[in-house]
Amino acid sequence: MSFTVVETMTPEPPSEYAQEHMVPMRDGVELATDVYLPQDATAHSAILVRTCYDKSSRYTALTAEAEYYRARGFVFVTQDVRGKFRSAGDTLPYAHDVADGYDTVEWITGQPWSNGRVGVTGQSYYGFTTWAAVASGHPAIGAAVPMVTGIDMGAGHVGAQWGGRVPSLAGLNDLLQIWTDHNGYLAEIDWSADTVENVIAAARDRIGACGAATDMLERSVGQGWYNPFGDRHPHHTTSVPILHWQNWYDPGLAPLGLSDWRYFRSLAGRRDLHFLRVGSADHSGYLLEDVGAGDERNPYLSETALAEKIESECGEVADFFDEHLNGVRPARPRPRARWHVGHVGWQTSQEYPPPSEPLTFHLSAHGTGTHALAPRPDEEATSLTWTHDPDHPVPSTTDIESIWYLLAAYPDERALADRADVLTFRTEPLTAHVDFAGQPVLTGQFSYSAPSTHVFAKLQDVHPDGTTHPISWGRAVLSERAGNTLTLAMDDNAYRLRRGHRLQLQIQSSDFPHHAVHPGSDANPWLDTKKSSSTQSLRVGGDGGARLVLPTVTVVAPGDGRQA
Repeated sequence: MSFTVVETMTPEPPSEYAQEHMVPMRDGVELATDVYLPQDATAHSAILVRTCYDKSSRYTALTAEAEYYRARGFVFVTQDVRGKFRSAGDTLPYAHDVADGYDTVEWITGQPWSNGRVGVTGQSYYGFTTWAAVASGHPAIGAAVPMVTGIDMGAGHVGAQWGGRVPSLAGLNDLLQIWTDHNGYLAEIDWSADTVENVIAAARDRIGACGAATDMLERSVGQGWYNPFGDRHPHHTTSVPILHWQNWYDPGLAPLGLSDWRYFRSLAGRRDLHFLRVGSADHSGYLLEDVGAGDERNPYLSETALAEKIESECGEVADFFDEHLNGVRPARPRPRARWHVGHVGWQTSQEYPPPSEPLTFHLSAHGTGTHALAPRPDEEATSLTWTHDPDHPVPSTTDIESIWYLLAAYPDERALADRADVLTFRTEPLTAHVDFAGQPVLTGQFSYSAPSTHVFAKLQDVHPDGTTHPISWGRAVLSERAGNTLTLAMDDNAYRLRRGHRLQLQIQSSDFPHHAVHPGSDANPWLDTKKSSSTQSLRVGGDGGARLVLPTVTVVAPGDGRQA
């Protein structure tokens, strides 16, 4: 069975400390909104969070965050977005969030407890609603903290124009469980059991039609276009201070969020409105330094870990809003960029990426057991070849849900080096620490027998005992139209490769079920049922052979490096 419901998540009761209101939008649809007031009766700045995951749930932990923000003197306002949990309206992601964000802020500023100043924040989808509220242009919005999200996150969910983008089954997996109706669902979805269309049909038979999934498939064949902002895209409407909040180990969304940061910092007039904070954590907030500690360090499962996360992370958010809504000057000037180096600690800089020196590794046909990542290219050029078999794709090293909890389930990927359809390149053990920050860049000349192909690249840290952990990812579509030369800027990280460890690069043509499998033809990978094997080759050695460049940096070791 391709779709099995494990649990249905219905609305949890509102907190006893919240006042629940049904707030009308401009079209009359009412959205369930909780208001948490500080103890003193004066007017306050408000923090607004709009979520699709149930404002009262333990999963969002907004009821716990409310207590922190109330103690800091903010009114904390949480809302179920349109069509979810206690809110009315059709269940459809992205479509109404700009207008609904504006209308909610308008309602807030009309309340007796409001001083007319509002900050917006949230994580993941409710990070998107943060951007949507900013895009709405409401004059009361004075600052925003979009967290572990990206302005264009919906393009991977419901955009589905697949020609230049590797299709994400992880995004479709979310749509079916979150965006079918007012409830949420925890489901076991076996994407290997049937076609994408039939899995969606099986979900429809069990829990009802997911309009967003249907729309996504229609867009994959060119019917309609994804545009949630209308003429209000944040790239040209953002005029308030933004704290861009990302985590390195979030391959689903961190690349989008850091692309947003780079775009805004490229603007001459508004670049200084933007600040950056990036941690060595996954999408859920599980920290790199807690790998191996189990559930007791997981803020979704441990009350102690949650309390620590609220104290540190909500503290940073409140400080930002105090500065930009309430005029409270920080004790020390806010750094432009604050970013954590794995196995070292927090760094600050006036720009991110910081100044760096390129460290080049050449992909070599030589090596013992695997190919080499070498300081010099092979004298003679050669081609390394592998076969992409869509019926037997390279398996993702975590289940599809764990892409959001990557460090909590941090996979040991050593077995992939044994596969004939994965090219593996590895350095000798490092004789000194290597610190890098930014995007590793892979450059190479590929050839492929199909009209197009997918390329997945992954950087890994190989420990002395052979444990192999991923630290950066890259993915691309190559086609006859795009040509054979690929320059792939992989996902950002800031990381110390420790002495005695090895750096490893793997290249493959599939990563299933995190991504839909390329069919081996120019057909739509979302819909095609006819699959063909194809041959891929990469040129190494000689002039113009494939190479990997790391942006190495000099870092400061601040104490024990623990994230705070």
